[in-house]
Amino acid sequence: MHRPSELVFYGSPSLLPSVVSLNLPPSKSQLIRRIFIGAVQGLDHPMIEWNPIWPQDVMDAWSLVQCALSRRQQGHHQSVDHLWEAGEAGAVMRFGLAFLVAQGCGGILRGNGRAHERPIGDLVNALILCGANIEYLGEAGYPPLKIHSSSLRRRDLFMDAGTSSQFISAMAMVAPLLRPLDAPQENVPWEIAWSPQSFVSRPYLALTVQEMSGFGYSFEYSEHSLRYFPAVGVQVQTFLPGYGALKQDSRPVEGDWSAASFWIWRHAVIPLCQRLELKILTSESNQADSVVLDLLARLAPQVSAVFNPDTCTWTFDSLGSSAMLTNNSEERPPDRGQPVLNCDQGLWRIKATDFPDMVPVLAVWAILSGNAVEITGIEQLRYKESDRIQALMVNLELLGVPHEMHVPDGLLIRPLASWAVYSRRFIAPPFLKGHSVATGPLLRCFGDHRLAMAFSMLALPDFPILLDEPHTVRKSYPGFWEDWTKFEYVLKALN
Repeated sequence: MHRPSELVFYGSPSLLPSVVSLNLPPSKSQLIRRIFIGAVQGLDHPMIEWNPIWPQDVMDAWSLVQCALSRRQQGHHQSVDHLWEAGEAGAVMRFGLAFLVAQGCGGILRGNGRAHERPIGDLVNALILCGANIEYLGEAGYPPLKIHSSSLRRRDLFMDAGTSSQFISAMAMVAPLLRPLDAPQENVPWEIAWSPQSFVSRPYLALTVQEMSGFGYSFEYSEHSLRYFPAVGVQVQTFLPGYGALKQDSRPVEGDWSAASFWIWRHAVIPLCQRLELKILTSESNQADSVVLDLLARLAPQVSAVFNPDTCTWTFDSLGSSAMLTNNSEERPPDRGQPVLNCDQGLWRIKATDFPDMVPVLAVWAILSGNAVEITGIEQLRYKESDRIQALMVNLELLGVPHEMHVPDGLLIRPLASWAVYSRRFIAPPFLKGHSVATGPLLRCFGDHRLAMAFSMLALPDFPILLDEPHTVRKSYPGFWEDWTKFEYVLKALN
């Protein structure tokens, strides 16, 4: 649906659905990595068949890899005039650049949406140091890029991880394609180092290492460096299926914790049903947004979260205001990223450096619950599908929720009341027929899927939410609006 729309409740406010089970979309981060790693090995089908309901970013990654495969097999991959399309995702642009260069491809790499506003300079510099020939076609440090066919060699690198961990992930995933500087160094470990003080989104690099390890590659991962150990006698330099492959990763792709977080935070404050079940998730995950389970223990202690390993399902129940969160998972991975969370005189302070994608729904949680929240460590949100800090501020202004920006990387939100109370200000008095009318603002998505999903969580039985671009959810969660119908809400186009 590409027109402004409203999310409207059509059920009975006094009778919530008893149990709602949602099959979450696959982890976008995990699936994109698996597609590129499989292609690096020469696998034209990385464990997963094409699925037409994939998130758009995954489709873009798949299409780029398949195009490269086809052109390489035809001997056309070195053409400097070919247009390589990366779509809108920063991950596809950055992983795609390293992949194409490491495969000796040439051409012009471009994206759409805000892709040309998302930094890539640190990755370009690392690739050039290893022997790449890359030109900027616009502003230095940003796509689009012109790639000339070249051969990369391993050189130890020091990379800036203060903007994105994807730069390091991109280099790690093409490590098997890089040749040693000389014969004596053929089996010498290759090291990428960084400053741990300025590392953002660390869990995403841990996810890259997990996926590479699942394919049989050997890494040593520490707080300040990543070392790749070349496999003796293995050369992965062509696209021929199976050539140089170490092993195929048979683990299933997890459900997307980022997608899960929207439902969890809404359900924690204003339940959507009596019991919420989220499927295709695991008890241990390197996805950054699985940190929601840790945050719930402090921010919503009345919620119980229990994992069923037989069905790979998390069940969320409200146990009352005095209950603490429980789960029966084992010790969780230390590299997934730990939240920095504390409460000072009624103000919750959250440092979201390691889980920036959850920031929009954390802002909505503040609105729903009426809690004052200061979220910091989010400067990188300016380079997402929208400038998410500015976009959040625009919508907070539309809603009349007091807020202020902490330069350069923080946002302070001070709701005047809980949403159940505050939303009444938008309800017009009854007219002649005796019905109150909701008059909420048309909220702006700025072409950003996470904004559309986050602000939809403000919909109440007596208060529809109006969104200008609801179709943007296709980027990461194609079935999002269909899942809303399970809670008796429907998305309707505005006249």
